[in-house]
Amino acid sequence: MAPNPCTLERSPAARDRHHRPGKPFRLGFFTHAAHRPGQRTAELYAQLVDTVVAAEELGYQSAWIGQHHFGLGNGSLPSPLVLMSHLAARTKTIHLGTAVTTLPLEDPIRLAEDAAVLDSLSGGRVHLGLGSAGGDRASFPAFGRAHADRRSIYARNLSVLHRLLDGGAVGGPENPVGLFPPAPGLRGRLWQAAGTVERARQAARDGDGLMIGSLHDRPAEDQLPRVLAYLDEWEAAQGPGRAPRIAAMRFAYWGRDKEDVLRQVGPELARRQAGSGAVDPRLPGLDPRAYLERLACFGSPEDVTAGFLADPALLGYVTDFLPSVGLYPAAGDGTPGADLDIARLARFARDIAPSLGWGA
Repeated sequence: MAPNPCTLERSPAARDRHHRPGKPFRLGFFTHAAHRPGQRTAELYAQLVDTVVAAEELGYQSAWIGQHHFGLGNGSLPSPLVLMSHLAARTKTIHLGTAVTTLPLEDPIRLAEDAAVLDSLSGGRVHLGLGSAGGDRASFPAFGRAHADRRSIYARNLSVLHRLLDGGAVGGPENPVGLFPPAPGLRGRLWQAAGTVERARQAARDGDGLMIGSLHDRPAEDQLPRVLAYLDEWEAAQGPGRAPRIAAMRFAYWGRDKEDVLRQVGPELARRQAGSGAVDPRLPGLDPRAYLERLACFGSPEDVTAGFLADPALLGYVTDFLPSVGLYPAAGDGTPGADLDIARLARFARDIAPSLGWGA
């Protein structure tokens, strides 16, 4: 049977000097902005705006949106910064981030300029989560880039982005130019999604935050080693004057009980499970319950709370906790869309997050 991220025992390596029981965290949420069959994108985007506005009123401190090109994969938003500019005008305090921007497919100068303008408009609330899009293979040919080159392109683009946000110049010695408008605080709000231990170490050397929790990453086997490597490297590279940042995304479905959640999400998950062999050849052969246990915490609020408390790479390490919302399929009573998403956010903030230490 596949390991369940909600019930894995904390490994001995996790009980190390980096673990801080009771460590406070900021509560956010992330979404892939997935559309339902037949749903218009205008309706989807409007519902997402309503959800973020409501999340701010519920006390959520950040909202993170995935980027997906050409309607491929599980998301429907190719330009999250454009939507975030509208969100910035509708909100006052909630921070707005990408989770993640596909950096190999971006012009790093234009990305820096767009983010700098948005950061100015939002009052310094923009975060850029960056990734190399290992799972977005189908989008690369349309951009004239080879998926096999994604890591080298990522490193090159990240270097330019760092230089501009550090106040450096591009254009060469003959025509040096810097970022305008300046965005002095944005450099401290960059995050890197790390698929390997070495990538996590590099994020620490760069002084960026670490993002963990992609769909098929296992907390104990995959995520915890990256967290510990990041914290070790941060101490060596950054010293005590700067605090490390770790954001954990977690997929979760909560309803009346486990069987209720399985009933609601099972048929759609079965369709997605059929195509999961490229990620892990063991996944297509699992029964629906085992497959869902492999991916997410689910069940009643008490089940989900217990799962997160047992998660070996979560509490005591993370500075930002980002449970999922706006997934399709969705679990819960009500019509899928903003009303259901807002109800799920409200229940998480009321019934789950305080038991994990939020607001303590």
